Amino acid sequence: MTQPDEPTHALPRPVSPPWTPPPPSGEPTIHLDATEATVHLGAAEPTADLGRTEAANATAAATARGGALAAPTTGPGGELRFGPGVPAAPPSAPAWPAGVPAPRRRSLWRRSVSVLSTLLTLVLLVAVGFWIWQRLSPLEISGVSVALPEPAGQRCDVTVDVVATVRTNGRPGTVKYQWLRSGSAPGALLTERVGPGQRTVELTLRWTFSGVGSTTETATVNVVSPSSAQAVTEVAYSCPG
Repeated sequence: MTQPDEPTHALPRPVSPPWTPPPPSGEPTIHLDATEATVHLGAAEPTADLGRTEAANATAAATARGGALAAPTTGPGGELRFGPGVPAAPPSAPAWPAGVPAPRRRSLWRRSVSVLSTLLTLVLLVAVGFWIWQRLSPLEISGVSVALPEPAGQRCDVTVDVVATVRTNGRPGTVKYQWLRSGSAPGALLTERVGPGQRTVELTLRWTFSGVGSTTETATVNVVSPSSAQAVTEVAYSCPG
């Protein structure tokens, strides 16, 4: 504090140095006025580096005047770019697809059951197809022959077996036949069942001879169906007495 009776000394005021304009540079100068949000750019670069506050003020002023202004975008160097001619922000990269879970391996038991089921199905299909094929394909006679396995020889009062062999195509069916003996009436019509895969059928005639003397007779097998066929053989009898 100063006393009323002490002299007063005036302090010197600092003198400000004269204002000197900054040297010109290669970057454009931006002049923003408080009443009009107009950005003046130099000819060297069509874009301007603005802070976030200046960019927001310029955007609001352009919107107020009715003009549509593109949203500011960030350039390679980190600067904000907006205004006509500035492309819109690039779309965001698509999300990386989630990894597809690996398929679960079936157990050994399930695989074995699947294989066995497939094999069983194939066997059933083959069996059904074979059965249908046999039913659709009829029985056919491919040949007939007659033989005398054991001749009567020089014996009296004997019974001999005359055997006829019928050859087929292996299809199931029924063979109808009769025996014809010389000097006798035709025999009755007989049947013989043929099974699947059976390719030969034996038909037997038992013929009895008696008395003294000699004779030669014939035995004929007459197949009536499924197709007609015949075969004949001789039967000799001799009894010296």
